[in-house]
Amino acid sequence: MPESPGVAVGPTRRDPYIDNVKGLLIVLVALGHMVGQTIGSSPGGRTIYTFIYLCHMPAFVMLSGMLSATELTGRRAASLIRDLLAPYVVFQLLYMTFYTVMDRPMPWTVNEFLSPIYHLWFLPALFIWRMLTPLFAQLRGAVVIAIVVSLSAGAATLLGHALSLDRVAGMLPFFVLGVRLGRGRLAYRPSPLVRLTAIAVLIAAAPMAYLVASRLSSLWVYWNRAYQRHGVEMTEGVLIRLGLMAIGLAMTWAIMMLAPRRPTFLTGWGANSMYPYLLHGFVVLAFAWSALDNQVGNIPALLVLIAAVVALVWITASRPVVWALRPLVSPPVGWLLRDVVPAKKHQSTAATSQS
Repeated sequence: MPESPGVAVGPTRRDPYIDNVKGLLIVLVALGHMVGQTIGSSPGGRTIYTFIYLCHMPAFVMLSGMLSATELTGRRAASLIRDLLAPYVVFQLLYMTFYTVMDRPMPWTVNEFLSPIYHLWFLPALFIWRMLTPLFAQLRGAVVIAIVVSLSAGAATLLGHALSLDRVAGMLPFFVLGVRLGRGRLAYRPSPLVRLTAIAVLIAAAPMAYLVASRLSSLWVYWNRAYQRHGVEMTEGVLIRLGLMAIGLAMTWAIMMLAPRRPTFLTGWGANSMYPYLLHGFVVLAFAWSALDNQVGNIPALLVLIAAVVALVWITASRPVVWALRPLVSPPVGWLLRDVVPAKKHQSTAATSQS
């Protein structure tokens, strides 16, 4: 598969561990967005929201880097267009239409089209990261360079939301680290001691999330704003962003160590995670624009909300939904792409011509 948020394609045998990680992360993505609409009313809402945001996108970005090919062949470039750019175009237009239908119109301009709506930022960001992956794979000290780029981006006011350039730079270290680690590291099987350590990391992350939520604006965990817009000087901003990187990496490691390696109910969700990723935003926005977002004022209501999010992921990743919406999520763009000669055939032709 073109390891995007999770399109299941191709006849190759899937790794249930990778799909389990994706399944868990897509639940966290949807839950984070839903809880984010109830921060003012739900018990512990800000801490839960911060806990999720400290790790869910760093983990997704790092996993995407680990699964990225370090050579950009014609076939892989075509898959980036098919699996990232085409869905972005379709769903950006669908969400712009949804805003208009829900009486929240937005200007239908090129600027608006190039500024990803809500969660769609990940598609153009991943496209840019993957286009640059061969460079990251060859650069000496690529991770250090990526950290410098991220910290410098926080000091710049030039980067904006267009094509997610702010987040492309801000979250670059997670992706580059994933590229340098490579897919092979996913085969590592942790010992019981390592798993216990991972559990301890996630437990320790809970009070850390409370401290971050109580002392910092939630905007810090979006990785898309300059230090100046956060109201801090460059030195303080650099230290805060470095601290968030460290927490995100520790929690990402813990999640990957604890994810099950055999097929589970998460496996199917992860295999089709592009569907809940693209579709859950409609439900989240409708929830945010209704009166329900202020009704999550106690623990039972919060548990109902969590159950609803899990059900939403289950439904949107189900086979009937995947079958019905495949033309939107994986739009037919073969007419747009040139025929690519398969690698083996290309090599055979080259060898023949040389002889």
